[in-house]
Amino acid sequence: MARKQPEVTAQTRRNFIDAYWDLYSSDRRDKITVRMITDRAGYNRGTFYAYFLDIDDLHQQMENELLPSEENFEKLKKATVSKNSLEILEIFTQMDRTIGEKLSFLLGPKGSLSFQSKLKSTLKHHILKSLPLDLKDNESVVDYKTEILCAIFYETIRYWYDHGNQHFHVEEMTTLMLQMIFSGLVES
Repeated sequence: MARKQPEVTAQTRRNFIDAYWDLYSSDRRDKITVRMITDRAGYNRGTFYAYFLDIDDLHQQMENELLPSEENFEKLKKATVSKNSLEILEIFTQMDRTIGEKLSFLLGPKGSLSFQSKLKSTLKHHILKSLPLDLKDNESVVDYKTEILCAIFYETIRYWYDHGNQHFHVEEMTTLMLQMIFSGLVES
């Protein structure tokens, strides 16, 4: 039996995730069935189960795709440390173009608490992993500071998608986030 090409396999998986997203982002979340997903995606149940264990597995994979990768976090960290607001702006703009609609929904009031928790946990993991070794000595202080930094990133993203883009442009959001990280609530 011939093996499918990786591009076809990736596209089939993407079609299932997109079909699920269409259903999930509507008001039918609690009523989604495998049949609804396969009908919308144009495949049969057997094909669905070749890619996912069940709907929950599909949902988890969709959410995991939206979490910041280590590579993207490193770019953001370098831009933040160097206070390069243009680079931070480009990172947020790219993120908004590619996954903004999904982030906006998942972080909103009708969103996913599991995704919100995973996003915070992933941010914290990346922050802790990138700390210099000498900062890891006092774990309770480092944990506390990491939680604060993580909260600033998370809440900035959440606020932006909730209503921030109605109040200020992404450039202003980036500037405000950097001010919070480096100066706290004190205006500069």
